[in-house]
Amino acid sequence: MPTLVSLLAEQGRRATTRVEALLAGLTRIRLLNLREIRTHRLRLLTSLAVVVVSSALLIAVLGTYGSASESVRDFNNAVSGVADIEVAGITDTGVDESLAGEIRRDVDAAAAVVPMIRGSVVVDGSAVPLLGSDQRVTQLSGSLRGALQQEQAGTGPGTVDLDRLRTGVFVGPGLGLERGDRLTVNGIEVEVLEVVDNEQAAGLNNGRFLFAYVDLAQRLVGLDGRLDSILLVTEPGADVAAVRAQVQGIVAGRAVVVDPDFRAKQAEVASSVTRDATLLVSLVSLVIAAFLVFNTMNMAVASRRRSLAMIRALGAKRSHLVGDMLGEAALMGLVGGVLGIPLGILAGRAVISSLPEPPADSVGTVINYHLPGYAPAAAVIACVVACVAATTLAARAVFAVSPVEAMAPVEVSDSASRRGPAVVVAAVLGVAGLIASWVVVATVPGRPAIVAGVFYLVGALLLCFALSKPLAWAVVRVARWFGGPGQLASVNTERAPRRAWATLMTVAVAIAVGMGTSGALDNLVSSMSQSLDGLGDPDFYVSSTSAASLPLGPILPASVTERVAAVPGVTEVIGGQWAAVNIGESKANVQGLEPGSRAPFMRKASPEAVAAVLAGDGILMSNVLARALGVGTGDTVELATPNGPRQTVVRDTVDYVSLDSGVAAMSQELLGEWFDRDGDTYLQVITAPDADPDAVRRDLEALVAGVPTTGNKPISVYSGAEALAATQATVEQAGAFAVAIQWIVAGAAAIALLNTLLLSVLERRRELGVLRAMGASRRFVSRTVLAEAGAVALVGSVLGVVLGAAMHLLSNQILTITTSLTVLYSPRPSTLLFVTIAVALCLVGAFIPAVRAGRMNISESIQNE
Repeated sequence: MPTLVSLLAEQGRRATTRVEALLAGLTRIRLLNLREIRTHRLRLLTSLAVVVVSSALLIAVLGTYGSASESVRDFNNAVSGVADIEVAGITDTGVDESLAGEIRRDVDAAAAVVPMIRGSVVVDGSAVPLLGSDQRVTQLSGSLRGALQQEQAGTGPGTVDLDRLRTGVFVGPGLGLERGDRLTVNGIEVEVLEVVDNEQAAGLNNGRFLFAYVDLAQRLVGLDGRLDSILLVTEPGADVAAVRAQVQGIVAGRAVVVDPDFRAKQAEVASSVTRDATLLVSLVSLVIAAFLVFNTMNMAVASRRRSLAMIRALGAKRSHLVGDMLGEAALMGLVGGVLGIPLGILAGRAVISSLPEPPADSVGTVINYHLPGYAPAAAVIACVVACVAATTLAARAVFAVSPVEAMAPVEVSDSASRRGPAVVVAAVLGVAGLIASWVVVATVPGRPAIVAGVFYLVGALLLCFALSKPLAWAVVRVARWFGGPGQLASVNTERAPRRAWATLMTVAVAIAVGMGTSGALDNLVSSMSQSLDGLGDPDFYVSSTSAASLPLGPILPASVTERVAAVPGVTEVIGGQWAAVNIGESKANVQGLEPGSRAPFMRKASPEAVAAVLAGDGILMSNVLARALGVGTGDTVELATPNGPRQTVVRDTVDYVSLDSGVAAMSQELLGEWFDRDGDTYLQVITAPDADPDAVRRDLEALVAGVPTTGNKPISVYSGAEALAATQATVEQAGAFAVAIQWIVAGAAAIALLNTLLLSVLERRRELGVLRAMGASRRFVSRTVLAEAGAVALVGSVLGVVLGAAMHLLSNQILTITTSLTVLYSPRPSTLLFVTIAVALCLVGAFIPAVRAGRMNISESIQNE
């Protein structure tokens, strides 16, 4: 019976054996694999470059789109501190301030109930967050408290004269203001009581903020008697869920009871459309990187057959050689993933730093670069997994290497066609991947449907791998179209079908990716633009925001409508408004419609639905919002309003491009009644056919120039055409990052194609030298290389168009699911561009090696290496 000592000794020997095996493997990789890598630097650098690009793209996408939500989260955390619960207004009209007193009175487990004002005002032409509260704000223990608590020797809010607090504000150091400066906000003159210049203040929205005591803050943002939100800090050990339920009972639907972090979640949703599109392209780039690594390793096995056979003859096992190749691939993925991280960070920082200061019609939050902590590890792991998975398929060729090949006087050809179980397995998995991609888009809702693109690409590549023999046969047949040089090129292809397959697949992948991603993104932008039909119909807009922003407020002064109607040449003025509505932790934008409104909802919804909504009976919703709420046409939906829950019927759902969680429309009268928002945030101005547009515009701009508004927000005048163009530009800009990524990926594939063509000539140096020795002219040898390249280009182009068309259609379905916007399929003229570029690259890429092949020294070419 074994003793404990013997068991421990046996485990120690096994551990020592494993360590020795690992060290031996690393030694083989260092002495053999890395030496081969140094010999074929160009092939390595090309594949490594694509891995680096893939890692950089993942980092750039995650960092860029994470920055908006993280900046909002940082600012929100700095304000809310240790608050556990927030009672937020359903719209920007906030909640009645008496609600804070009710919560203090009835919730015993509330250690602090802090009233908050969160608005924005315009200072020197840019938006600045305005925060308001009372002395209870110091109980939040956040950066806001730290910013406002001066050093003991300084002056804090608690030591300033109370009368001055009614007309004075504290400002951050990032505004460039000084103590004693005076500002006019919402028609109220305020004094800068103190510039809060400490570390906490500098970190609070980069020092760009104003703080006022609650009564002054209410007047500055037009919320007399109301609060934006109420923050609750619970007693230590209190059951937060129970406290939340108690608060919900007190609120009774007049506000939303949420986690204080809900604004960051809303920011994440707002960027989801562009993030999903760019993430799809980034995943495509990762699959392409894996394919190019497979090509590299496949060519490496072919070029190393003699050295691998020599190692086998010396006693190495096949498992050792396969493990070494997988180790080499893992090293490539690790190095490429790590090198891509700083490049992705630089790209993300460049995007964020190019953002302008917050415009006057924004909330004023400064966007700083934030890279999620998981992003670097995720990028490196993804690159390593992709490289190892691709090499696993290529490494199977090692099992065909026999020790006797070490005795061959020349290199062994790769003419052996792929056959056996691996081909069958690849075919089955390829078909399964293609089927799975369509099953996913048919059954999986939301963002997870993105994985359908990965299933499709992996399945297509596996199927093409299984069909390598017929694809190589097609290259042989096409090559024979080019006469005598083509006949010889076809023989070369028959002798090296794997090389031909690798080259034509590189062509096909480059075309397929270009067609699939750019076509889908073009269709997405086109469909988003079409959803705005009707936006450009009015001759002019008089709006509380610029043409590029949704006019969510402030409410225009009532006198503006009458004055606009009196402008010469104006025949009709139609009011309307947009309101940001919190639905739980989500945010939707609701439009108030009046009879005669020119709006996309009026164009896209059925006439019966529009008539019912204008009569105050029902609501129209975008498909995005309907999906978020789980409702459809004819369903009854309950909405929280400041006056309690209200029910209405969904009359129709339509495609409508939107950020946040979607958009809806109801009658202007009903919107004002339910959400306490009487008035207009925009006016649609219709002019007479013979009116002078320039004159009308000058009159409108002069009319609104001196009109005071809440928070000093300017009133804008722009044409319907400018409104449509600005919104379309925003849509196109949202897709521009994804399009740029797609071109980067296509460029990497093009470089890989040129590298593959160059290597195909270098690896045939001996056989081309034999041709020259037999009397073939330089021109004949060059034409032979070009004929093979032309055949590869034609077959690869046809295959790429087929794969690209299917990928384009699938990508449209993926984007339809993730955006809830019907992305209509439309073939793009760019298809011809991608095919032309790929064919041109093949011919140009083969021309230089062809000329080089014709000029090679015969004796050097045929010498035994």
